[in-house]
Amino acid sequence: MAAVFKRRESPFFVCSYRAADGRWLKKSTKCRDRRSALDFALKLEDAERSALKRTLTTSQARKLFNEILERAGDEPLESFSISGWLKEWLSMKSSSRTSGTSARYEKPLEDFIKHLGTRADLPLRAITSKDIRSFRDAEMKTGKSPVTVNLAHKTIAGALYAAVRQGFILNNPAAAVDYLPTHDDRGEKGTFTRSEIAKLIKAAQSADWKGVILLGAYSGLRLGDSLRLTWGNVDSTNLALTVTPRKTARTGKKLLIPMHPVLQDFFLHHPGGHRDADPVFPTLANLGIGGRSGASMAFRRIMNRAKLAAGSLREARGESVRNVSARSYHSLRHGFVTALSAANVPIELRQKLAGHSTAGMSLHYTHPDFAALRAAVESLPSK
Repeated sequence: MAAVFKRRESPFFVCSYRAADGRWLKKSTKCRDRRSALDFALKLEDAERSALKRTLTTSQARKLFNEILERAGDEPLESFSISGWLKEWLSMKSSSRTSGTSARYEKPLEDFIKHLGTRADLPLRAITSKDIRSFRDAEMKTGKSPVTVNLAHKTIAGALYAAVRQGFILNNPAAAVDYLPTHDDRGEKGTFTRSEIAKLIKAAQSADWKGVILLGAYSGLRLGDSLRLTWGNVDSTNLALTVTPRKTARTGKKLLIPMHPVLQDFFLHHPGGHRDADPVFPTLANLGIGGRSGASMAFRRIMNRAKLAAGSLREARGESVRNVSARSYHSLRHGFVTALSAANVPIELRQKLAGHSTAGMSLHYTHPDFAALRAAVESLPSK
């Protein structure tokens, strides 16, 4: 039977108890009171017996360990369900990422929790690679592209890697699930010719939209960055734009983009603000990107008025999946990088102007027209 005693050099009682393998063990109880120490020693011995009979539960072991931690003045172990941990991880990410990035994490995690059903309430350690695989396959059946499904898979894997690092689970079950091949799903984004850009500007019904289109075409800014541009980003002395893209805001990286003469002329005649924080495009600054009333759809309506086809990279294959257009506002950014390439601007400068992290990404944004391809082929010697 368990017993307790105290050593001279310690204020805490030590317990002596029989382990499941028959050995006698001695452990500090972290108790100064004999009765409390003996009670704890008996619990330890009882836990050893339960382990021997294979009736010791994780919750019982966790409770016992938490008692030790609390007596030592430490924090008890946290216990998460699957859904509880995913929400906790999302909360941690939301405090260290931009709102747009956090929103991209939120949807796949919500979908995964919904897919798990009642399993989402199980302890985090109950999650398996089968759960991840079945979710991946279910997402594909809804008609989503492999790229979209892989992004969801990557988000879940990231949340589980964090759980491994913090010791809540021993390994990441998402690592055992393969990502889907995506090479067949990739299409080439379309671009706009200079004459088509002129049609877009003519079809735009406000000076603000005209400016946003010019920014995409002559500076390569993304739609969100163009809409949120402030007068503090416009350097009228050096005729340049200084922008911290929202997509990479956490890195603090700024883009310095010299103004094309077309942009110089626009800003010369566009009504200015009184403060650096004033938006350049006040009627659009608070406009969201997505949704039926968002900026992306507003640009699509401008395209329709200009009688410019959007084309399609992928047709919708499920009720919850939208078409992916070959041409959109982002095509202006592709066109910007392509035009730089056509003007023989070195790739390292194209990369810097577009804010791409790699030269490979800049190449992905470069779309030589047919004339350039023909010239390349005709440059080969005939003999």
